[in-house]
Amino acid sequence: MEAEIVLPRELPYWGVDICLEDRPGVPREVPPRLLESAHWIEPEQQPIEGPLLRHPGRARPTPVFSTALPPRGASGALRRIAYKVPDHRLSHWVALFIADRVDVIESLPLLLKRRAVRAVKPRRTASQRA
Repeated sequence: MEAEIVLPRELPYWGVDICLEDRPGVPREVPPRLLESAHWIEPEQQPIEGPLLRHPGRARPTPVFSTALPPRGASGALRRIAYKVPDHRLSHWVALFIADRVDVIESLPLLLKRRAVRAVKPRRTASQRA
């Protein structure tokens, strides 16, 4: 069985970037239009209260962020280490992934405690509810 030789000019997509009308991404290559319902271009900066982890390459944090669960324990230490590494490095993402797994392990005792309390509480029957 012989390999078929195809010249580049015979391919249907050859030279698509010569003429803009032939490019499939042209309709998407326009700047996004603003929504009429938005009253701002960028939301106002949320006040920073407490520790906040951010990438070293960014001058300021994103306008809106969550501080509901601040980093704590070993997983928090791993996250602090990860955010010292630029996010284009694999070690940044591996450290965050490991921090997530460590956080799951750290939260297991609390989860088991909650379930044990629920199991001990007597359940009300339908006749008791009425």
